[in-house]
Amino acid sequence: MFKGEITICGVIFFASLYLYTIAASYKGHEIYGKLGPGFWPKFILIAMMILSLWVGVDAFRARKKSAGEKISEAVKSAGSRIRFFSALILIIAYLILINIIGFIALTPFFLIAFMILLGEKSWFWMIILSVGMTILIILAFTQAMYVPLPRGIGIFHKFSVLFY
Repeated sequence: MFKGEITICGVIFFASLYLYTIAASYKGHEIYGKLGPGFWPKFILIAMMILSLWVGVDAFRARKKSAGEKISEAVKSAGSRIRFFSALILIIAYLILINIIGFIALTPFFLIAFMILLGEKSWFWMIILSVGMTILIILAFTQAMYVPLPRGIGIFHKFSVLFY
């Protein structure tokens, strides 16, 4: 498993580096106050390179730590499968419902559900983080990037219009 993680991290890092060189050639008509056509591809590729390095370092750390662990692999594997499929179902439900309920009404509940799935226990932090992240995303997309977010239909649309 260790070799596979390192290999995937390396492939992602070098593929991102290659795609970054391509994205650096994007030219466009930059308008003052708006981001050019190459900004987001380069930003995402840099994030992918950083995250692949991070996962690689974590794989090395986990390899050292795994020698002392006594947890059964079968129990660990079954629990991780359940969490994986639960997360997958949660994401699919979010993608289906976002156009009906809208971003602002659905996202805090999605984030709280995902935090519960990840094992968070503190309701205070879950509520603060979910509302805070929703506000941050709304501001980033609607104010900085001028990208509209799904507003929902019916009463949800009216609710979303109150905020953006």
